[in-house]
Amino acid sequence: GKAPKGLGLGVKLLAAGAAAAYGLQQSMFTVDGGHRAIIFNRIGGIQDYNLAEGLHFRLPWFQYPIVYDIRARPRKITSPTGSKDLQMVNISLRVLSKPNPNALPVIHQQLG
Repeated sequence: GKAPKGLGLGVKLLAAGAAAAYGLQQSMFTVDGGHRAIIFNRIGGIQDYNLAEGLHFRLPWFQYPIVYDIRARPRKITSPTGSKDLQMVNISLRVLSKPNPNALPVIHQQLG
């Protein structure tokens, strides 16, 4: 038999709706708590601002978010050293460091 009338229009509308849903999903991204994002634009390069936590929009294919963890990270530095009575002593230093959120675009341009 013949296909029902309007089937071609229904398929076209369904494909257009699926393409619109896919495009909307690709144009949004989330930055989690304790993170910041910078935007790489294919035309202008790294943008001069950063994005805080939350839902953000982008232009698919033209803009890519690069997400950085800005929480303080501990680093333990251990060094054996000698004391006055010639015994070896281990000294440990714990350093907390985190990147400056306002300098993330410059840090990414210079260090990658």
